[in-house]
Amino acid sequence: MKSIYLSKKDVARKLNISPSTVVRWSKSNIIPMPFPLGYNKIVWDETELNQAIEERKKHRGFLGHKPEK
Repeated sequence: MKSIYLSKKDVARKLNISPSTVVRWSKSNIIPMPFPLGYNKIVWDETELNQAIEERKKHRGFLGHKPEK
């Protein structure tokens, strides 16, 4: 499968958040960290991002409350 790389703006659009939130979530390990690609280009791997989203979906809850099964 061919890798797709997303810019900060692309990640922000995908998650419906601001670009500054993308950076904050990356630093907080909510989403994977980006990596440099070429000169002065920072990207996220879309596959890694999707995997992180799916993993977070397994731990759903609201304000510290566990979801009912």
